[in-house]
Amino acid sequence: MNSLQISLIVLAIVVIGAIFLYNWFQERKYRKQSIALFGQQEDVLLHPNQVVADRIEPVVDTPEVASTMQPDVAVKSQHEQPVFVSAEPIVDPVADLPPPPVDPLLEYVISMQVVDAIPSPAFATLIDSQRDIGKPVRWWGYADNQESWVEISPWREQAFTDVAIMVQLADRAGPVTESQLFNLSHDAQQLANRFNGIASWPEIPPVLIKAAKLDQFCVDVDVLIGLNVVSVDGATFNGAKIAELALAAGMTLDNAGVYQRRNERAEVIYALCNHEDTPFSTDQMATVQTHGITLLFEVPRVENGLAAFAELAQLGQQLASALGGKLVDDNIRPLSPAGIEKIQTQLVHIYQNMEAYEIPAGGRRALRLFN
Repeated sequence: MNSLQISLIVLAIVVIGAIFLYNWFQERKYRKQSIALFGQQEDVLLHPNQVVADRIEPVVDTPEVASTMQPDVAVKSQHEQPVFVSAEPIVDPVADLPPPPVDPLLEYVISMQVVDAIPSPAFATLIDSQRDIGKPVRWWGYADNQESWVEISPWREQAFTDVAIMVQLADRAGPVTESQLFNLSHDAQQLANRFNGIASWPEIPPVLIKAAKLDQFCVDVDVLIGLNVVSVDGATFNGAKIAELALAAGMTLDNAGVYQRRNERAEVIYALCNHEDTPFSTDQMATVQTHGITLLFEVPRVENGLAAFAELAQLGQQLASALGGKLVDDNIRPLSPAGIEKIQTQLVHIYQNMEAYEIPAGGRRALRLFN
């Protein structure tokens, strides 16, 4: 081996050594920078049983979950109903949670499950917008610290991972509409997205049919009975006398100028108002002169309605006698005992219908529907 070959071998060794030293220096430099930026990390290969961080594994949708998923992207079905399919990870609901306080006969439910708990103030805008829904809406969340469902109030310091939004299907303004349900469902989905969750709700078309049937039931039983006591031959009734008789019958005058008879729960049984346009007022009753008064009875809102109507009819006869007037119906026709009995028969049918629909008169459901 000549001197040239030896020189080349030595040179190659020096170059390789220099490259190795350079790579070692660069690796040491970058390691120091990494530690400075992110801190020292444990090697999970050396500690296979150590949990480095919580993580949420993707879950394959089961048929049950997929049926309740709603979209981020609106698509049209055969019914032209927008549907939502969420692209968010599915949040596994807690199996042992008690059901929310939903009334399945009266309400449509939008459910929300999120990974990051939603603080109460985050609901403020959505709750305020419920006025645009046009139907009563209840907002409830599951409070882990109380182990129960509670009504959500934006000013309270609470947070919820499970939420139920309950929309009443009908009221005296009519049935809930497709746009009302869709808009609230869409807003709920947007809120859920902000907190890494999903919103789910039943298909809307069958719910609209249910709402229409409930509304028709309400129309059939929402009866207001009016008994009138009118003067004879153009005479007038004195307001002071009316006030005296009303107070003696256990009635009180409200801010709207109407005397009301209430039960032990402060619910109105029947009312007495001026047959003319001017409402009654405490400071003017002594000077009021009117040609008639009207007794009003809201059939679906009164418990034990037959007994309440019998009391109302008796009061009407007493008022007519005391004021020197006559008891008439809404068409100003004399109301005889036979006429009163006919009204009672109609009431029996209405109350039977309400019982059959599981909405008894004066009950919680009736008071919500006929508010």
